[in-house]
Amino acid sequence: MPKFFWYGSLVVAALLILGYTLWKTRDLRLLVLHFCLAGLIDPLEYVILILLPSYQYYSGVMGNPWIDNMLGSFASNDFIVPSVAVAAAAFKLRFIWLLCLSILFMGIEWLFLSLQAYMHYWWTTIYTGIGILLFFWIAQWLWWSVRDGKVTKPLLFVYTFFAYLFLYGSSHFIQGHFMDVHELQVGWFSDPTRDHIAVGELLEASTALIAAFSFFLKVPGKVGFMAILLSFDFLLLASSTIQIDDAWEFIFYVLLQLVWILVVHAIVRYGTRSKAC
Repeated sequence: MPKFFWYGSLVVAALLILGYTLWKTRDLRLLVLHFCLAGLIDPLEYVILILLPSYQYYSGVMGNPWIDNMLGSFASNDFIVPSVAVAAAAFKLRFIWLLCLSILFMGIEWLFLSLQAYMHYWWTTIYTGIGILLFFWIAQWLWWSVRDGKVTKPLLFVYTFFAYLFLYGSSHFIQGHFMDVHELQVGWFSDPTRDHIAVGELLEASTALIAAFSFFLKVPGKVGFMAILLSFDFLLLASSTIQIDDAWEFIFYVLLQLVWILVVHAIVRYGTRSKAC
């Protein structure tokens, strides 16, 4: 069985779990929670997957080790883990069930290790179990805060930052590695793909900060932040940190950032409403 089959199975399982949760609860705010939770994992993954590799995914999709590594990470951290966390929050699962699910994830990790679709460097499976359990608690706290109408400005900032980090980050990855719109190089790593990913994720986080801060502003403030973002993009282009072949690709690059800011602002407003619609 090809290795991408197992990762594809995770994606399918995640979609089924998320779909069932949304159908059972009739609450699309949970979809926004999923976006937020998927982005929440990214900063940790940036450190332990890209900067200080602790494990590696062998998804076998593209043949490029770092692209395959990231695609495996997407299947795990953007799909199956957040979808189960959303279900755990929506159905108010108790500790014993959260513990059982954490053990189940440890079992899945063991299976992937056995199939040689995944490999540890300095990571251990017990870290996964502990991390998953903590992640479930965070998911429940976020959801119960929204459900009970206890939405504060810091919570809105968190929601906006991480939802944008996931949604824009995913499309930015596709834009760079599958559509060849841009190339990012700073020479941090000898592998150009790893170098691109490392810089790209920092840029995504910077843009996510602008999205989060501008969430609380009226139109003039939002326009001001977008102008800052555009100036920053021109600076990256002038310094050759970002390499783009023509003006249309640069316009596409910038528009993707700006459109996602507007979209994420809209879905976070919906996703943090006190009552489901």
